[in-house]
Amino acid sequence: MNMEKNSLRYLWSYVRIFKYFFLLIIFLTLLSQICGQFYPYFLAKIYDTAAKASQDADVWERIFAYAFWALALGLGKVLLFEATMFIDVRFFPQARTIVIRDAFDYVNRHSISYFNNEMSGNISNKVSQLNNGVLEFFNFFQNIAYSSLHLFVTVLILGFINLWFLLALSVWLLLVAAIGLFMGRKRSQYSKETSTQQSIANGMIVDSLANYSEIKSFANFKFERYNLLRYLRLLRKAETREQKIRALIHLSLNLITVISMLLFMFLSILMLKFGQINTVSFIYANTLFMTIAPIVFEITWMSNNVSRTLGQLDSALSTIAVEPEIVDMSGARKLQAKKCSIVFDNVSFAYKGKDNLFNGLNLEIKPGEKVGLVGTSGAGKSTFIKLVSRYYDINEGSIKINGVDIRSFTQDSLHQNIATIPQDVCLFNRTLFDNIRYGKTGASEAEVVAAAKKASADEFIRAFPNGYQTKVGERGVVLSGGERQRIAIARAILKNAPILIFDEATSALDSRSEKHIQKSLKVLMKNKTVIAVAHRLSTLREMDRIVVFEHGRIVEQGTHLGLLRRKGRYAKLYKMQSDGFVGITDKA
Repeated sequence: MNMEKNSLRYLWSYVRIFKYFFLLIIFLTLLSQICGQFYPYFLAKIYDTAAKASQDADVWERIFAYAFWALALGLGKVLLFEATMFIDVRFFPQARTIVIRDAFDYVNRHSISYFNNEMSGNISNKVSQLNNGVLEFFNFFQNIAYSSLHLFVTVLILGFINLWFLLALSVWLLLVAAIGLFMGRKRSQYSKETSTQQSIANGMIVDSLANYSEIKSFANFKFERYNLLRYLRLLRKAETREQKIRALIHLSLNLITVISMLLFMFLSILMLKFGQINTVSFIYANTLFMTIAPIVFEITWMSNNVSRTLGQLDSALSTIAVEPEIVDMSGARKLQAKKCSIVFDNVSFAYKGKDNLFNGLNLEIKPGEKVGLVGTSGAGKSTFIKLVSRYYDINEGSIKINGVDIRSFTQDSLHQNIATIPQDVCLFNRTLFDNIRYGKTGASEAEVVAAAKKASADEFIRAFPNGYQTKVGERGVVLSGGERQRIAIARAILKNAPILIFDEATSALDSRSEKHIQKSLKVLMKNKTVIAVAHRLSTLREMDRIVVFEHGRIVEQGTHLGLLRRKGRYAKLYKMQSDGFVGITDKA
């Protein structure tokens, strides 16, 4: 699915989906307006006939006939218009669902780097703007259809009464349209700026709320408040500019409406005086014009509101409808494997705007091999595992699983075959049961409990009053760091993927908890290809091979004991950690 970047084309994509709805609305509205615009004609006939009552014996019979037609046309207008309201009951909820679904689908096609660069609050606000913009446009369409058909039928009738009316109306409509178009463009520009500033401010609020614990611990509420007020001032200025042009447009249109009604009345008086129209036409024409003058005001005003909506949509689409950096190649196939080898073949990679981290990197991990990655911060360990998951595309070379370039697989199937236990565990604000079952969404209760037991999580879960049905709060705040990681391990156990990635998976566990799950991890890792990143080097002793990174290069490889005997870079890192732990113990 591709998302249109232009607001009008974006709206048109949904108009096509609901084209039959729009056609039905137009048809019913047209019938309603025909009834409504002929209704005043029979009222005029009643007034004129009643004024001549003394001159005609059959006057009351004709008055009742005109009254019957007026009643029938009045009821017809109301019933046909109200029918459109019942159509809305089915239409608007369906439209809302489809727009939000499409936006959600498209946003989730973006790569990790997109979410790193955009605040989640800003993205959420843009999705809301898309939803509101489409629904506002559909609502505008109904109103504009009603008003435009009202105007169209009225102009035809007035033109039929007298061509001078048609000429005067044409000049008047062109003048109003020109003024409305000019002011609408101005308002659209200001609206886009307001929308952008609003998204930034909302993003700041969400960012602060998501990190409230840091604000508390650093006592930086005043700093965050100042930051927010700075962006709110920019929003206020943008809104003030928009509201000024809005007020100017409203004033101009109101003045035009009042003046035009008076001018039309004088025109019709002159035409009556010189015998160009009769009394019925005079009453009928003025009654019709009194209805269309406010209608033209409404059309122009609504058009300006649409300009505002289009400005908001343009702002939202500029954030949402950007091309995903990582896309499935044409004809990509699904990765289906029980065992996986991983090969980095002459891989070069650089983050955007930075120098190459990897230059011609080569590494082979055999099926079922357990490999630990070691190195100082920035050496390339985390980047290595991100590239395996294809969170970024490499610049040169290839990364292969079972001899096939990972770019040949669909991203979904690649991720389905990789289970990752990160250092910073992400949990949904749902129950413990739901968070564990996320590894296998169709898992039974027995499977979830079994996975929790293997991860040494069952005991602390049952200690909660609601057990597995305990909600963990935003990002799992009700759990300790070690508890969150045990939930992540249980989730990975349940997923049972052939490739396991541990990114500091046991870093938040105390020694007792780590020992509890080591046995479970051995069971989990059996017959699986494992890549483990760890700063705590003691956790890598059981790895088949340890790979030492330095500045994006592999400087050493071997077993734990073999690398210690070599007395190279790994031995120095291990000794540094051992001395540190001894020092801490001595001080304690």
